[in-house]
Amino acid sequence: MDTKSGTANHGLIFSLLVIFVFLSVGVSQLHLSGGMNNLLVFGFAFVMAGLVAAQYMDLRLEGRLIRWIVVIPLVLFFILVVLLLPDIAHHPIPLIAPHLNPR
Repeated sequence: MDTKSGTANHGLIFSLLVIFVFLSVGVSQLHLSGGMNNLLVFGFAFVMAGLVAAQYMDLRLEGRLIRWIVVIPLVLFFILVVLLLPDIAHHPIPLIAPHLNPR
């Protein structure tokens, strides 16, 4: 890999990360209805994590085994989130939202 292109990529990726941070802060100030704020902020965070993993951790240069070692826990995490989200949404945690718990 050429040293100049690697440095240029680092600068580009860093600039994109800064832009996504400002977008996340901006979206959080919009107060969109429903969970759209959370969805957008987590989407930006997911993209930023992908950029960091690909560029700074050099995962795009690794072999197939290392990629599977990264992908499998992510898939399991999303399965867990999808399975637990309805339970979390219908049964709030008392310490976080005591006013939502009926007595």
